[in-house]
Amino acid sequence: MAIAVIAAIALVLVALAQLRQPEVAEETGIEATTAPVGQPETASTVDGFATPEAAESIAPKTTRLINVPAPNADATVAVRGLVKNASGAGIADIEVEIESLVVSGGQIARIRSVTDERGEFSVAGLVPEMQYKLVVPSQQTYGGYRLDAFGANQADRLADIVLPGIDLVDVDGMIVDTNLSPVANFELTVRSLAVEFPDRVIRSDSTGYFNLAAFPAGEVGIATNASDYFQIRGLELRRDEYQSLRLVIDLGSYHLSGWVSDDNGAPLAETQVTLKSAFEADGYHSFAYRTTVTDENGAFEFTRLGGHPLTLGVYANGFETYIRQHEFGSFSDTIEIRLQRQG
Repeated sequence: MAIAVIAAIALVLVALAQLRQPEVAEETGIEATTAPVGQPETASTVDGFATPEAAESIAPKTTRLINVPAPNADATVAVRGLVKNASGAGIADIEVEIESLVVSGGQIARIRSVTDERGEFSVAGLVPEMQYKLVVPSQQTYGGYRLDAFGANQADRLADIVLPGIDLVDVDGMIVDTNLSPVANFELTVRSLAVEFPDRVIRSDSTGYFNLAAFPAGEVGIATNASDYFQIRGLELRRDEYQSLRLVIDLGSYHLSGWVSDDNGAPLAETQVTLKSAFEADGYHSFAYRTTVTDENGAFEFTRLGGHPLTLGVYANGFETYIRQHEFGSFSDTIEIRLQRQG
């Protein structure tokens, strides 16, 4: 009897010890994609990007683990890194953010640290089996940096983080349609394609005027976030030179309507119809993408078009995709489209 009691107590103690062990995520086989080491990551192509939320305020020279179970000290490692400028000098008081790419124990590890006077930082509590991403937010005088995936056993990749210097410029200008008439109360999001930097939203006033202050010089991408999508590429903000920009958007007084039917002439409702346009203005490229669906009668309508040649697309389940070029013959064109069944 005594032996049985002792054995039962031992099993309970083992079970309690196992409950105290933190869960460690297994390797997921996620393929690592990384930014070039020692190089600032170029912002991605503008694609309906949203203005990022403001970064959480962090007390200087601290390291914090947020929303993560206490790690087993024997199963984690600490890494060190260096943040420097293009001349090789360390940069003090730079915030470094590290976040796990794999969920551990149902939670994501977020670790933040700040560089010391030599530009060095240290991060503890990394699990060797996990993948992490690193972000250095942009500063007033330096662009940001991203490392999209690294492991705790790749600490050498943190030893040479170079932040590019940035020149901030002020520009203003007008948002206009294809007739060069002002477009009032129109929002565009501006993204730096030269350095890692927070996106900025500009909004024209009642006269079409806008202002963009303290934004990095270099190439920018400009786009809307609405369903009618507009984009400007190839525009550069120049250093040491005042610029008054004229941003031409594919808006105007043209109108396109029509009907979509099957090969027997029956109307096709809930069919997607898209319009794409592209043109050059003031040395940059302006693009537009619009989409709608047909009503119960197969009818569709687009208004406030700029009048440039269009690529028209029609998409319906069970039918061949319809792609045609359309050039306006008048300010208000009407077309009829018949789709062919697949097979």
